[in-house]
Amino acid sequence: MTRTGQTGDKLGLILAIFLTGLLIGGLYVGMVSPVRLVVQADFGIDDATGIWMINIYTLFYAALIPVIGKVADRIGRTRVFTACMVVFCVGSVICGVSQRFGGFGFLLVGRVIQAIGAGGIIPVANAEIGTTFPPEKRGMALGIAAMVAGVSNVFGAVVGSAIIEVVGIANWPMMFYLCIPFCIAVALAAAFLLPRSLVNPNRGKMDLAGSFLFALAVLLLLLGVKELDFTAFGESFLRPTTWGPLLGAALCVVAFRAVEHRAEDPVFHLEYLYNRPIVVTMIVSFFIGCFIISMVLVPELAEYVLDAPLGTGGYYVLAIGLLSFVTTPIGGKLIDKVGPKPVLLVGLSLSIVGLLFLALVAVPAPNPATLIGGLMIVGAGMGLAMGAPTNYMILENTSKEDSTAAVATIALIRQIGTSVAPAIYVGLIASVPGLPGFQGMLLCVAVFNALALLAMLWYRSPNTNA
Repeated sequence: MTRTGQTGDKLGLILAIFLTGLLIGGLYVGMVSPVRLVVQADFGIDDATGIWMINIYTLFYAALIPVIGKVADRIGRTRVFTACMVVFCVGSVICGVSQRFGGFGFLLVGRVIQAIGAGGIIPVANAEIGTTFPPEKRGMALGIAAMVAGVSNVFGAVVGSAIIEVVGIANWPMMFYLCIPFCIAVALAAAFLLPRSLVNPNRGKMDLAGSFLFALAVLLLLLGVKELDFTAFGESFLRPTTWGPLLGAALCVVAFRAVEHRAEDPVFHLEYLYNRPIVVTMIVSFFIGCFIISMVLVPELAEYVLDAPLGTGGYYVLAIGLLSFVTTPIGGKLIDKVGPKPVLLVGLSLSIVGLLFLALVAVPAPNPATLIGGLMIVGAGMGLAMGAPTNYMILENTSKEDSTAAVATIALIRQIGTSVAPAIYVGLIASVPGLPGFQGMLLCVAVFNALALLAMLWYRSPNTNA
């Protein structure tokens, strides 16, 4: 009996366990943001230091996600998912106790450990869902997974604010402690209830050198990118804190390429770069990352154009989140019927329409109705475009035994987009103060989506040749 046949009657249980893991991992991407100033005040540190409780998580998450994905393909996704839930739990404990023991440095250690755990939870869950569910249900399952991950990312900041409001700012460690029972429950459920993933015992030696160089290259690349100021690009690029890490990343890529040609089981298959559908998937994933991260500026946009009270702009994110919540599973179901290409084209087109409406109608003559209407159109498009289509595309173009590493690679590309784009958006807003700055930012996001749409025209599915 095939593994799919053996697990067919457990699909609901499998989905529930992995979705809970995705929810936990997704919430803690943004949950820390609203309490950063509280933590800084508690430890007596400045903004330049405090921001690292966010930066260090995103850096290590992006750097390690492909490596952990490769490990999961080698020793089994269920085993790695279970271990990563435990690791995430340990990191949360360390973050919580740092208030009394170890200080801010200990908190950063905890955030790194959390990032290691999340680096396995998110790609492993998507790969296992994508390979366990039969083809006729795969798109729907990936759509639900994308919905959970997307909604948790969007509402992470809201949840963080709500927790602090309930427990009080002095008890901010509770934000980390609250996930501990859920992590333990998911880890136990995964260990005892999930089927064991099939692995190939003849994969060759683990590509340790390639894994190290790959992770280091990503880490240095993102460190350099974070130092860029697009309002003074030339000046910021010439700073050693910018060109130094970027040069180091380039050297690591050269060394990585040489190592991968000799690796028995490479962490990244260089032949992917010569595969048109995979290259298109990577390009689209990058621009979708640029698109998704632009939504963090919605509160600032709403407060500025509507002259709303400080702190109330976050409620307008609900217009995006609610529509995404509805259209993401619908998109997954449509993928099962027509494939990922039409769904992604419609999603990107809707998003472009919504962004143009915001830039050309809602911002010049602002009122709550037009702003919410534009955001709802954007949310509907985002729900169709984020997550499920690109995960489906990479899975249908790679082998099952490399599925986790492949999904992790797409997640990495998307993460690079989310790291590069904010500096561009903030630069546009700062370069032309007032409403024109926000218009420029929205038009830039629309251009990114248009580039993704154009790239998708070159995509050909191996199953339908369309």
